[in-house]
Formats: sequence, C-alpha cells, structure tokens
Amino acid sequence: MPERVVILGGGFGGIGAARELKGVDVEVVLVDQHDYHTFQPLLYQVATDLLETTAVGHPLRDLFHDQPNVTVHEATVVAVDADARQVQFAEMAPVGYDHLVLALGAHVNFFGVDGAGDHAFPLYTLADAVRLKEHILDRWEAADRDPGLVDDGVVNVVVVGGGPTGIESAGALSELYRNEFAKDYPHLPQERIRIVLVEAGDDIFTMFRPEIREYTRAVLAERSVEVMVGETVASVTPTRVQLASGKSIDAHTLVWGAGLQANPVAAALGVDVVRGGRIPVGPDLTVAGHPEIFAVGDIAAIEQKGDEKPLPQLGSVALQSGEHAGASIAAQLKGKQPKPFRYHDKGTMATIGRMSAVIQTRHGRTITGPPASLAWGAVHLALLSTGEDRAKAMIDWTWAGFSHERAGRISVKTEDAQPAAH
Repeated sequence: MPERVVILGGGFGGIGAARELKGVDVEVVLVDQHDYHTFQPLLYQVATDLLETTAVGHPLRDLFHDQPNVTVHEATVVAVDADARQVQFAEMAPVGYDHLVLALGAHVNFFGVDGAGDHAFPLYTLADAVRLKEHILDRWEAADRDPGLVDDGVVNVVVVGGGPTGIESAGALSELYRNEFAKDYPHLPQERIRIVLVEAGDDIFTMFRPEIREYTRAVLAERSVEVMVGETVASVTPTRVQLASGKSIDAHTLVWGAGLQANPVAAALGVDVVRGGRIPVGPDLTVAGHPEIFAVGDIAAIEQKGDEKPLPQLGSVALQSGEHAGASIAAQLKGKQPKPFRYHDKGTMATIGRMSAVIQTRHGRTITGPPASLAWGAVHLALLSTGEDRAKAMIDWTWAGFSHERAGRISVKTEDAQPAAH
C-alpha cells in the first residue's frame, strides 16, 4: 500500500503541494470546505463587477484530472489528532495519514472592532466577493429609488487597510462608481458620494518605496478617493463608521482589508501559535515534534534567515511553500533529506486602477503606470489555474479597458426563482 498524504486546503499552498506529488507513488487526499479553488488576488475584481466568479473560482477536481493519485473531497476540518495521525471532519468519516500538509489558510481578523463582524465586508473568499457585489448593487438601487439617501451615506464606502487589498479595492470601486454608475445613475450627485480609505499607520503601501507611495496617493486623489492615515475604526453599524479619533463617516458599506487570523485548527493542533494564530515551523516547514506534518501558506509563520518578521501572507508565499512541502515529502519517500525552504521574492506589485499599477522588484527598482499595469496583468494571467480562466480574464480586462464597461453589474436573487410547474 502506498503511503497516504492528506492535504488540508485547496488554495495556493494545497494545490502547490499536490502538484509536486504528481507521478509519486503516494495516495494524495486533498480536502477543502469548497469544491473550488479561489484565486484570491482578484476577488476585488469580482466584487466590483470586472470579473465573473468563474474566472476566479475553478473546480478543484478539474485541476487533477491528469493526476490519478489525487482524490478531492469537500468537507470541513474539525480537528487534527497528531498523535493518532488522523483528521476529523464535520461531514465525513475521519481520515488517517502518513504525511499531512496544513494549508487551511486564514480567516479575517476584525481585531475586536465593535460591529465589524456583523456589518463589515471582508474580501478573503469568493462568497465574500459576491456578497459585497450584491450589497453595492442593492445600495445603488436604494439610492435610485430615493435620492435623498445619498446624504445619509447609502452609497458611500469606507475601505479599511492601506495595503494591497485595501488600495486595490478602493481603486476598483472608484472606477466602478465614477464611470459605470455615473452613467447608470446620472441623476445621483457624484460629488457627494464618498470613497474613503482608512489606514491605522502613518502611510499607505508601507511595503513600497516612498516614490510609489507618492504615486499611489496621486492616483487615488485623481480618482476621488479620500485617504485618512493614522486613523482606526472604533465601531461599525449598518449606516455609520465611527473612528477612534471621534470622527464619524456616514457610509452603508465598510470593506475590511486590514488583517488575518490563521484558521482555528492551528490553535487546536496542540502547539504554541504565534501572532495571528499562525503555526511556527522549522526551516523545512515541518511542525515542531511532528516531522510528518507540514504547515504552509497563511496558516504558517515562516521565517527566513536574516528577516525580522515571518513572511507575509501572500499567494506567492503559499504557492512556493506548498510546492516545497510536496517536494520534501517526495524526497523523504526516496530516503533523501528535505532541503530548507527558501522563498524566492520576485518583487511586489499592485494595481490601483485602469492602466495604473505599481511594481517594486526584489532589488528595489520601481515601475509605475501603464508599463506596470501590463506587467501586473501578465503575471496574474500566468498564475491563474487554467487556460480557460486566463481567457475569461483576458476578455473581461480587454473589454473593460477599451469600453470602460463592466457587464457583470447585475444582481440575481435566488428568491426570484419560479417554483417548478406540476
């Protein structure tokens, strides 16, 4: 009987691990709570009607049709019994393992902000993106029916977080608001509709050099996005955002891009977790005392020699660490010693809007504007799961680029479905 490798999580880390085991004489069991893989870096484009859900979410089983040693299950992880080498699930019988890859990702961290869990809109899952999209469309329809609600903040948006998620979301929302919605709802006063970016630190995009931050501020200002730094959210209601400084913003939408908390399975594993609930791992990404367990991606605190902090919770880190875990398991089966993990930083990039993006290479070189935007698009197309997904994204991006139109801005409510005829 071949040894069994159980991979928990179908994100970048889980898929990277599974693909490295192609052709290896092992039984791979990949389990995720959804039956699809989500390309998280583009979720904000689903929320702002630029991409359809099928361009960002891809069936997990479809990714392994050419890998017969992989079995995919849709189930929710309840607990990991490291001593018994067994994983328990809510919807199916426990599964034993010889090797385990923890790639469960993280959940949104609201940092205890009052009301955020009930009223904020995170952007970490595909369901989050669809929920935000539907909410925004609903708020604009409410304003269309009663324009007086504009001054109550019905279509105002507060975006929390001055990192890539927050800035990309604010930029995309601005393009949706100032272009498509300005034409869809010409009687609504655009000059009184606010998009506000709130960042707790002293500046936005702190991972970038000062010239990129300056460029980003200028682009956001050009797109009528207000930036507030040194501000934190104290509380959230369905119609108001209260800042710790005492300022209040009338807004019916708060997009949360401010932090993550590792999947709770990490805390239940029986090891001491670090900040954000992440599992500390050794140089080879194994969990202390359990050489058969690897933790990768957002659930792991991966340190590199010479760095003061663990690697950031990025898709590139998850993919590379997942691939390393899979390759290490393959090496162990051949009696070889796994190598330490070394993250290859290819630079950081983000897009702020149409033909406005920023890139900072590993050696500190910066690129902005259309060249950066084209490079950003090429990189993200290459990272999408399949050629079909790339084609969908390319068509949507090209059409929006030339026409400024987003055909995805429709709301389909399941309660409108007609009962079956008898």
